[in-house]
Amino acid sequence: MITIRVAIAGEATGRTSSRRGASWGSADPTRLDSPLVATAAPATHGQDDTTPPWRWRGAGLALIAVAAAGGLILRAVTPSPLWLDEALSVRIAGLGFGDMVAALRNDGHPALYYLLLGWWMDVFGDSDAAVRALSAVVSLATVPVLWAIGRRRSETLAVIAALVGLSSPFLLRYGTEARMYALLTFLVAVAWLTVERALESPTPARLTAVALATAALIHTHYWSFWLIGTALLICGGAVAFGNPAHRRAVVRTGLAIAVGASTFVVWLGVFFDQLGSTGTPWADRAPPAQIAIESMQALGGNNRFEGELLGLLFVVFALLGVFGVARADTIELRFRRGPLAIAAVVTVGTLAIGGGVALVTAGAFEARYTAVVAPFVLLLAARGLSLLPPRIGLTATAVVVIFGLAVGVDEARRDRTQAADVAAAITGGAQPGDLVAFCPDQVGPATHRALESGPSTVSLTTVAYPRGDGTLVNWSDYAATITATPPEAFLDRVLTAADGNAIWLVVGLGYKSLGNRCESIIQLLDGS
Repeated sequence: MITIRVAIAGEATGRTSSRRGASWGSADPTRLDSPLVATAAPATHGQDDTTPPWRWRGAGLALIAVAAAGGLILRAVTPSPLWLDEALSVRIAGLGFGDMVAALRNDGHPALYYLLLGWWMDVFGDSDAAVRALSAVVSLATVPVLWAIGRRRSETLAVIAALVGLSSPFLLRYGTEARMYALLTFLVAVAWLTVERALESPTPARLTAVALATAALIHTHYWSFWLIGTALLICGGAVAFGNPAHRRAVVRTGLAIAVGASTFVVWLGVFFDQLGSTGTPWADRAPPAQIAIESMQALGGNNRFEGELLGLLFVVFALLGVFGVARADTIELRFRRGPLAIAAVVTVGTLAIGGGVALVTAGAFEARYTAVVAPFVLLLAARGLSLLPPRIGLTATAVVVIFGLAVGVDEARRDRTQAADVAAAITGGAQPGDLVAFCPDQVGPATHRALESGPSTVSLTTVAYPRGDGTLVNWSDYAATITATPPEAFLDRVLTAADGNAIWLVVGLGYKSLGNRCESIIQLLDGS
């Protein structure tokens, strides 16, 4: 084993008794001596009391206040209208159960989030703010779960994990989106906590919690397959090669995971239909390097320089959290077996298995899929920050928190769609009976929603290329349907539906599989 010692100059933490010196990041769960926590263990030998001075405690409390205020506000304020995927979520969630299943058969997702969103809409309505509030609430609920996971190790780690969770651009971004990714992140964190508790004491209640968390995961997003598969592989390895004294708990926990996953049998028929016809026609095959880079960018909040830099910081601190061991005024870098090492293995294994499947099946990867491992990376990064000496650790945490909130502010101000502008242009001049044509259908759902929620009461007919009316996108055999639908055939459909009324054409260029068909439709309409 190779051990690398990194000396931290200028901040001796030096008590030499059997208890480690007061530091920013002791892994001892009894330690309470953080600049962010008001209680500190007394110094031994009557000397070198390293309790952080009050000015550092004050800075820590100020940081908590900033993170809490910023995290709350940035999850509640999103000026942009719903974009394509959000509009689809709301449309599908508003359907009756049978119609919802039929729509999801052509959409490519499990049903749990849509059921929850539908119930939420029944209570709070379907305004942009209302439908996004579900994700905001779930995103905030993730923070105390991260705190609880950290608290099992130390008070310091619990506080830093909560700060990171409040200010994480990833949690902020998907806490403001009417999609399932905030829910997925929350469920991953809950599953982690329930599994750790079950491994300690596999009581029926704790094993039931593991099974329920697993079932919720597998009915929320298909990338949870790879997380659950990795967890079961680790359980199998622990049974075969681990400590025999822990074998019983591991077996029972693994069985609970398997029982939760087995509930997917009720969705298998829909899943196989989706598997055979939907896929990811909106994106290209994802190579492993793309998955690694896009995951890092996602953790940082976006794929611009700011997001990439913050994502890199998260990765660096997460690596320190995996390999770092605090020793007086040094940090040793070495691999230690334990729960945090397992968390790192789960992260890498999930992305590797998912990436391998995507590579073989020509599947896509989107940055938002990082939700399936985000809690692990954030907690490991928090652990890396906790290893640093008090002043350095507080400063580094402040940088991560403020940087994260700044990226969150930048993302909150960005328009996610031009649908509202398009709808305003149409309603400003449309007459009853006019036709709105969408090319492709992917620009339809957000524009439809904007038209329906606007002040105009003009009745408009809509059609979409390659099929449908633009309220939903049918991804089944999508590329083949485009190939089988020449622009001329769509023009005939448009002219027939317009029946002499004005035609409004809403076009989005550059979509995969479309080629220049939308441009051809523009030219055909100009010449008709």
